[in-house]
Amino acid sequence: MGRFLEKAVLVRRPRNLWLLAAVHTVIWTGVCFLFTPAAKAQMLADGIAAVVNDKVITYVQINQQVADTEKLLRQSYSGEDLFQRVKEAKLNVLRALIERELIIQDFKTAGGFIPDTYVNERVNDLIRTDYGGDRIAFIKTMYARGTTMQKVRDEIKDTAIVGYERNKNVVQTVLVSPYQIEQYYQQNLRLFQQDEQIKVATIVLKKGLFPSQKTGPDGKQISYDPQEEIADEILYKLDTGTDFAELAKTYSESSNKDDGGELGWVTQNGKTAIRPDLWDPIAKLQPGQHTSVIATSDGYYYIVLVEDRKKSSMTPLEDVRSQIEQTVISEQSQLRQQQWLDSLRAKSFIKMFL
Repeated sequence: MGRFLEKAVLVRRPRNLWLLAAVHTVIWTGVCFLFTPAAKAQMLADGIAAVVNDKVITYVQINQQVADTEKLLRQSYSGEDLFQRVKEAKLNVLRALIERELIIQDFKTAGGFIPDTYVNERVNDLIRTDYGGDRIAFIKTMYARGTTMQKVRDEIKDTAIVGYERNKNVVQTVLVSPYQIEQYYQQNLRLFQQDEQIKVATIVLKKGLFPSQKTGPDGKQISYDPQEEIADEILYKLDTGTDFAELAKTYSESSNKDDGGELGWVTQNGKTAIRPDLWDPIAKLQPGQHTSVIATSDGYYYIVLVEDRKKSSMTPLEDVRSQIEQTVISEQSQLRQQQWLDSLRAKSFIKMFL
C-alpha cells in the first residue's frame, strides 16, 4: 500500500497563511453577526468546534466520542467539578481530532491516496469478523447507528492514513543504539537497584478497647491491657522454644494466621514495603531472631520473626536491556511525534471555538 500512499505529486498550500487565517476569521465573524445571541448559542452547541484549514470539526463529532466518558464521570462527579472534567475530556478529544485532521490533510496535499481495493478488503474483513460474514446485518447496524457505507469507507481510509503517516514520521525515525541503552542505565541506576529484602512472619493482636484493673505489687489498683499480657506470654513462649508458626495459628488475629503468620519478603520502600514502625526493629535482626512486643499507634501489638535476608543489589544491565530499550523508544517516539505534529501546526490555520 506504501506506493499508493507516497504519490510524488505535491500540491502546495497557500504561502500566505496570514491571509488564509484572515479569510476564515472574517467568514466566521460575518456568519455569527447574522444571528441573535440565542441563535449563536445554538450554533455553537450544534455546529463548529474548530476549523483546520478548510475542514470543519463539529461539536457532534466531539460529543459522539466523549459520550461514554461523560457517563462514567457522571457516576463520580456533579456540579462544577463534573462540568470542568467533561470540558477537559472534550478538549482532549478536540485536540486529538485536530491532530488527526492535520495528518490526513498533509498526506492528501502531498498527493497520497488509499486505493479502493484496500478499502474493499477492510470492509470485507469487518463484515467477516464482526458480523459473521452477514452483509445484511452489517448494513442494518449501520442504518441503526445513523451512518452510511461512505462514512465507513472514509473512516477506514482516514485510519489507514494516520497509521501509515505515524509509522513513517515517528516509528521509522526512532533508532536506539547500544550506547543509548547503556547511558540510560548509568543515568538511572536507582531504578535498577534492588532494595534489601527481609522475609518475615508476624503475630498480631488487637489492643483492648477498655483497660482492666488489677492489684499491683504495692497493693494499689492499676490499669492494664489483657491483650498486652497475652502478647508478653507469647513472647515468653517464643523465648523458651515454642514454634513461631504454631503460636501464630493459635493467637494471631491477622489474616495470615493460618499460614503460620507468613508475610513473605518485605522492603523498606516501594510496593512491598512493610509499615515503617516495624522496619527499624527487624532491620537489626538476623534470620531466626524475633522482635519484642511492638505496640503501634493504630491499636495493635506485633511480634515479628525474621526468617531470611537478601542484601541490596544492582540488577545487571543485560537483565534489563530490553526493558530499557522499550523505555527509550517510547520517550523518543513521544518527542518525535510532538515535533512532527508541531511542524504540521506551523504550516496550518487552526481556530478552536470550544
